[in-house]
Amino acid sequence: MITMSYARPQQYNDDDDNDNNNNNTSVVGSYQLSQRRKRCATHCWLGMVFLAYSFLLTVRLHFTYAMMVMMNVPLVAATVDRPLCPDAVLDVGVNSTIPVAGRLDWTIRQQTATMGAYFFGTLVSTFPGGVYSSRGYERSIMMWCVAVTAATMALVPVAFVQYESWLAVTFLRFLQGCAFGPTGSCGGTLAGKIVPKTNRTLYTTFMFSGTVFGGFFGHLYSGIVIPNVSLDGSFVTLSVIGFAWAAVWGTMIHLTPYVNDFSDSPKSVSFISTAWIVIMRSMPFISLLNASFGLGFLYSFITTGLPIYGANVLGGDAVKTGIQVSVSWIIGWITSIFAGISASSLTNVDTNTKIKIRKLYVGIVLIGSPIMILGVMTAECNDSWARTFIRMTVILLGFERSSIRINSLDLCPGYVGSLIAMCDIFYSMGNITDLVLV
Repeated sequence: MITMSYARPQQYNDDDDNDNNNNNTSVVGSYQLSQRRKRCATHCWLGMVFLAYSFLLTVRLHFTYAMMVMMNVPLVAATVDRPLCPDAVLDVGVNSTIPVAGRLDWTIRQQTATMGAYFFGTLVSTFPGGVYSSRGYERSIMMWCVAVTAATMALVPVAFVQYESWLAVTFLRFLQGCAFGPTGSCGGTLAGKIVPKTNRTLYTTFMFSGTVFGGFFGHLYSGIVIPNVSLDGSFVTLSVIGFAWAAVWGTMIHLTPYVNDFSDSPKSVSFISTAWIVIMRSMPFISLLNASFGLGFLYSFITTGLPIYGANVLGGDAVKTGIQVSVSWIIGWITSIFAGISASSLTNVDTNTKIKIRKLYVGIVLIGSPIMILGVMTAECNDSWARTFIRMTVILLGFERSSIRINSLDLCPGYVGSLIAMCDIFYSMGNITDLVLV
């Protein structure tokens, strides 16, 4: 009896230990599963934003190519002070599927106004979109931005071909700019909520590099589809892609978990508030605005003015050259990823290193790219050197994705949407300044 009286409690203790071990294992397993789901959801959200940026930049560049082949005297073939190099021939739309009889006689001023309407649209929508993205509407705003862009792409061929309306095309271009304006703030706000601080540099660099990848795909797509398939079909295809993205995004909003790494406590986003007064007095933020203006001017010149200069001086097929130009953009995209990886490994050391890396990357773009542009000018008619310098200006843009785009997250994660919106306003002002001066 004595033996049994001691054996039974021992068995109960063993059972309790086993139950505790099972419970601990279950809790750990549930936590690990939850973390895996959270990482998977984070990757899905960031991947979709990457695709959205790629789509929006593809639309922007494709419209530029469409303007070339729809005009009898396109902007790229306008009379310039400097003649073509010896033995250079400029072909604009010669191999296009648009017949000469179907082209339009818009003036150079009208074409410039149509192209510039995009950036005026971004000015109108950027700040309101940034404020509302900070209030928690970033996913809905992003969905509507892509959907509106897709709708305008479906209507552009109608305005071009059936109505031949300059006002209609310019208005659609303006709407595309309005749709693009808030997307930077939406992506930054989303990243600030779901990306762990230790992975912020790498993840957000990949997300924002969608604009560089869109440069690659936009040039490649336009250079292949417009001359060989159909201009109208190219617009419809992009429209379908945009609507498909919006449908998937809308489904994710309802079905995919959206777990914040930061507090969801309400934050004041009123412009007249203590936080905004502090932000606008911050010298780092003022420096960020100045850098945004410079990068906006530089980006517009590299993507618009430099190709026009190259076509008017070096010659070539202005439409099919998109295939060659796309190589520079894919190298630029790869450069942006490597820049993000190196920045991520270095910025996790301490704050001083983070500041130095951000400044270094901004300097590479704002100093390195203008030097390459000067190289293009000094190369004159040396085709190989001139095109090498042009490619380098594009490749160096890859460093911008790991600098000013992430600085707003460093300065004030709680107001990142509004901060990026302010930076994008100055960025758009730089774009418009380039169009006016160049």
